This record gives sequence, C-alpha cells and structure tokens, in this order.
Amino acid sequence: MNKVKLGNYISIESGYTFKSKFFNDKEGLPIIRIRDVTSGNISSYYSGEYDEKYLVQNNDVLISMDGTFSIRKWSSGKALLNQRVCRIKSRNNSLLIDDYLCYILPKYLKNIEDKTPFVTVKHLSVKDISEIVLYLPNIETQRKIILTLDKAQELIDKRKEQIEACDELVKSLFYHMFGDPVNNSNGHQKIALKEIGEWKSGGTPSRSNKEYYNGNIPWLSSGELNSVYTKDSLEHITEDAIKNSSAKLIAKESLLLGMYDTAALKSTINLMECACNQAIAYAKLNYRIINTLFVYYCIQFNKDFYKSQQRGVRQKNLNLSMVKDIEVLFPSLELQNRFAEQVGKIEQQKQRLQQSLTELENNFNALIQRAFKGELF
Repeated sequence: MNKVKLGNYISIESGYTFKSKFFNDKEGLPIIRIRDVTSGNISSYYSGEYDEKYLVQNNDVLISMDGTFSIRKWSSGKALLNQRVCRIKSRNNSLLIDDYLCYILPKYLKNIEDKTPFVTVKHLSVKDISEIVLYLPNIETQRKIILTLDKAQELIDKRKEQIEACDELVKSLFYHMFGDPVNNSNGHQKIALKEIGEWKSGGTPSRSNKEYYNGNIPWLSSGELNSVYTKDSLEHITEDAIKNSSAKLIAKESLLLGMYDTAALKSTINLMECACNQAIAYAKLNYRIINTLFVYYCIQFNKDFYKSQQRGVRQKNLNLSMVKDIEVLFPSLELQNRFAEQVGKIEQQKQRLQQSLTELENNFNALIQRAFKGELF
C-alpha cells in the first residue's frame, strides 16, 4: 500500500470572515465557529448577507484550524462556514471516501498539533493539511475500514446512551421521591449547608517547591469534580506541603463543591483522604441528620437555580459564605437513605457500563491505530 499526499486527492475550502456586527444568539443562519467543530453544536447565528458557497450541509467534513485541530462530519443542519474553519472534500469518490478521512485524519492532525509551535494559540494552515502524507488503500478496503469502524462507533454510542439513561433514572427517582427541588413542590423543610457540616476551603502549596508535588496525598482541582465519587487525583502532594500551606487533609466521604467560574457547584464525594485547592469548598456532613449522596444530587439538580440567586448578573464565582448559605431540601433521614440505597444500585450498573465503554473505546482506538498504519486489512 502506497503513501500519498492528501492535497492531491481533496479540495479544501476556507471559511469566510463574516462581519461580527451581524452575530447574535438566535436570528439568521447558524454560523460554525472553531469551538463548534469540536462540540458539534451551534452557539452563534449570523443575520447578514452571505455567499452561498459558504453554506455547510450535513455530511460535510470540517476541520477547526486554531487551538485544537479537530475534524467533524457535520450533522447539525445548514450553517455558514466561518473563518479558521475549513471544509475538505474528496475530488474523486472512486479513489477516496470522505468517511475514511473522518476516521483517519484525527491522528495526523494531532501529530501536526503536537509539533506546532505557538505563543498563544496554535494555527493550522491549508498547506499543513495538503501536505499530510497518509496510507491510501483501494476503495474496497476503505469501505471495509469504514464499516468496521462504524460498527465499533455504534457500540460506543449505544453504551454512552445507556450511561445517560442511568443518569436520567436517578433524576426521575429524585423528583418522584422529593418533588421539584426548585419550587419544593412536596413542601419539605429546608436546611442550610452550614448547619450540616463545617465548611472549609483548600489551598495550593508553593509551586516553586517541586518536592511538595512528589507525594502520595491526592490533591484535587475544581476541574476534577466531574463524577459522583472520586478515587484519585491528577496531582499528589506531600505531608510537608500540607504543613506549609493552607491545604488541609480532607476526611473520606466528604462533599466537595467547586466555587469558581464554570466549575461553580460542580461536586464530588471523595472515597479517599485527600486535599484540594482554594477553588473548592468541602465538609464532612453530619450523617446523623443528612445523607451526603442525597445532598450531592439535591445540589446538582438545583445547580442553575442556586447560581442564579447569587448577587450580580455577571457574578460567576462563589465564596465560602455563599456556599454555607445554600439551602437544600431536608426530608426525613429515612427517605434520604432510601433514595441513596436505590441510587447505589444504579451507580453500580453505571460503573459496569462505564468499564465496558472504556474497553470499547480502547478497542476502537486500536482499530484506528491499525488503520493509520495501513494494517487493518
């Protein structure tokens, strides 16, 4: 199997610099910006005039050319191709199939991204794309590769749907047992977080002392508050780091809450002793009156409401006092525990599905790697 230069087989169409004064949240046509290629979702609209050659349709293949170099087969309907996003298309479908590019190119784009120098943001050029050299199997082999990877991706998508269904089941169970937490439709008593635990915030040991970050105590940042439970962290610190900073050792099964910006009220329950940075508030809750898992979900299902109540429309950050004043529903402990027991069973199933998803993704990546090397068929 021979290697070929990609530019000899595709056309590349760059996006247009549309006038920003016509950008808005809902009027006109959706406009595809760099971040939309990664997410697949539209965040802006354009109400001005445009040339139809910049219209994007479903199944068009797009590449973001700043920051992270992503590729996506577009599926969110008719939209406009903005600057720093390009569309690629096979010049001859009997030699190269667009779907094959969608599967193969991410690895090549990642290699370019890793090698690209930058001061603020990495930039990808049309020339960079054109000069990619890749294995190009015959058309029948491309179809086999696409079919194999499509089936692998379908299994991944199905598993993700099952995991999302678990999350929806927990939410339905919460609303069934306790009502809407925003309007307190079941008329439960409420209690402030300061009444069910002693709330503190963490700290960051000095980065100038590298030895502080060579320990075995998990040290969490707010960006890691992504799951109900946390078993470890990306960074670990030493006991000396805790002694010589405002970081503190946090007891197992405490509730941790993010306070700043997009991580505000993101949360987790730690299953190990750990520490955290100053962007996280935490407390070991009083198990005699409250169930920690119940409080976790009460906050998560009510998160947008809590944030909307903070002073200042543009206020993105919480502080420790604000966290302490948050009120949650306060039904009987028996009812809280019954909910937690049911959630525990759902979480066990979710963990099995998550493990299966990891295996499926590893298998998919192995298939991609073999295709990248021209070894799949």
